[in-house]
Amino acid sequence: MLPFFGNASETFRDFTMLIALVGPDRYLVGQALQKYLDKYASDAGDFGGFNLTRLDGARLLPDELMRAVQAMGFFGDSRLVVVDGLLTRFGGSSKAGADGGDDAAPPTKGRGKSDPGLVDGFAEVFASLPEGTVLILVERGTVAKNSALLKAAGRYGKVEEYMTPKGSSFERWISEHARALDVKVTPGALSLLSTSLPDLASASNELEKLSLYVGEGGTIDESVLRTMSWTAKADDVFEMTSAAARRDTRTALSQLQKLVDGGTAPEGILPVLAWQIRTLIQVRDLLDQRISEGRMAEKAGMSDFVVRKSIGPARQFTMKKLLEIHSQLLQLDHAVKTGRADAEMSLDALVVDMCR
Repeated sequence: MLPFFGNASETFRDFTMLIALVGPDRYLVGQALQKYLDKYASDAGDFGGFNLTRLDGARLLPDELMRAVQAMGFFGDSRLVVVDGLLTRFGGSSKAGADGGDDAAPPTKGRGKSDPGLVDGFAEVFASLPEGTVLILVERGTVAKNSALLKAAGRYGKVEEYMTPKGSSFERWISEHARALDVKVTPGALSLLSTSLPDLASASNELEKLSLYVGEGGTIDESVLRTMSWTAKADDVFEMTSAAARRDTRTALSQLQKLVDGGTAPEGILPVLAWQIRTLIQVRDLLDQRISEGRMAEKAGMSDFVVRKSIGPARQFTMKKLLEIHSQLLQLDHAVKTGRADAEMSLDALVVDMCR
């Protein structure tokens, strides 16, 4: 859903607005929030930053939110209040990538969870925002469709949902982002980027790096990707994963060493491997559901190329094994980032375990 930013002639204090930014794509939610912050800080004048309040929705109570939205701005009567994580507290998942398809809402989390009137209390705040106040609810995760608080946000304001584009939509996003950076992407490079990058944040970072390399007005083609890109390593990681699927420990470890010797840091291998394992989990699930290979790409929202490439390795892993590998990757990533594990040695051990 495309965000709406109102009429440019409106001034910040001439209206009241409630906006809920919801979705598993953290990058898009963050971009939408920044656009609103830029807009309303500008509308509020040079001192707009003084009128911004940010609150933690996980521990917030209705009376605290009411005081925040009714407080007078330092240099005017306009007010911008941003609340993170309130809606997912009342039915949802904060995990990016959740599909949001479950109807049953999990138990309320956070302070005041036993108060049966808590949702009604927040809904009353939504309904009584004072003039000139903009309240933005930020949810980097999915929210259950039957969430009473989400419905209240939609009743008294607007809800914008941000899902990660897939397939051809992802390719269009990459093309548009490249144009914004004043570079071109050839069809071959576009296909490689869309099938190798795990999410929009990675795509944005990769395009910015590549645009600096080719320069303003330059062209990103397959030769540039082979020279510069993170995606050039994706095939090597896939060969390592395929060898592990065949239980070929020697080839898998040799492929890992090739990546390291070629200058790829182990910390850079982890996100590529995690993306490939998540892809194999999706394909394995489709195989278990007996979905025909011709329908898999459409069902999973992936490109035909990625599906065809992943079917072989996915058949050689059980779902249980893939989920175990994914859990190990998450633990390893955290351990490396917190300095509790050596990335190269830990990857060696992980690859050996993948081959068992």
